[in-house]
Amino acid sequence: MLVDVAIYGKLAHLLGGKFVATQEISLPDNAKVKELYSLIGIYPEETSYVFINAVLSDMPGLHVVLEDELHDGDHIGIFSVGYMWPYQYREGAAISRRVQTALAERGALQHSTKPIIP
Repeated sequence: MLVDVAIYGKLAHLLGGKFVATQEISLPDNAKVKELYSLIGIYPEETSYVFINAVLSDMPGLHVVLEDELHDGDHIGIFSVGYMWPYQYREGAAISRRVQTALAERGALQHSTKPIIP
């Protein structure tokens, strides 16, 4: 099967890019995201947001996408760690069940303010 992969940020060099790289990649049928990562040379800790067919499938620190099965023609967008929420999803994004479950179990992003100590 063939999947279309786009990598943004520091990891783009793995597919020959500087800031962004896209490539069609051949994988065995029923391959999982972890196999795609292995083929490209990506460690989960190096990723932040991951989208499969425009569905939010992973977030920084969750690493729940690894067991997701890929299908012929899928588009996978992988953002390097340190990247903020992608602008193209400024109006929101569909969220996979794995991400929904992980957020329900672990809690959503938390923010607290701490005083700045000079």
